[in-house]
Amino acid sequence: MATRTFSSRAEEGALAFADALARQEYGLSYGQYCGTVLLDIIEQSGQMPKLMTRNAAEQKERAAAFIKGFASRGRNTAVGELSDEDIRDLIASRYA
Repeated sequence: MATRTFSSRAEEGALAFADALARQEYGLSYGQYCGTVLLDIIEQSGQMPKLMTRNAAEQKERAAAFIKGFASRGRNTAVGELSDEDIRDLIASRYA
């Protein structure tokens, strides 16, 4: 199967939000989501997914709720003191 690389520019905050959602829901980066899940949906349906329309206030409320959800999870301020190697080990230990 031939493949092709694609890319796009996006507002940093919007991309970070989309990346977080893709990681939370699919365990993929947003780029991986676009290259697999989204393209599969388009290929199977033969059309682009329908866009949901929301007003700006709803979008801000949803984004704030998402961020608050992450903030309410357990935290460890000692993480800020870890070296790069310590962080790699910490992340690796979650998947061991």
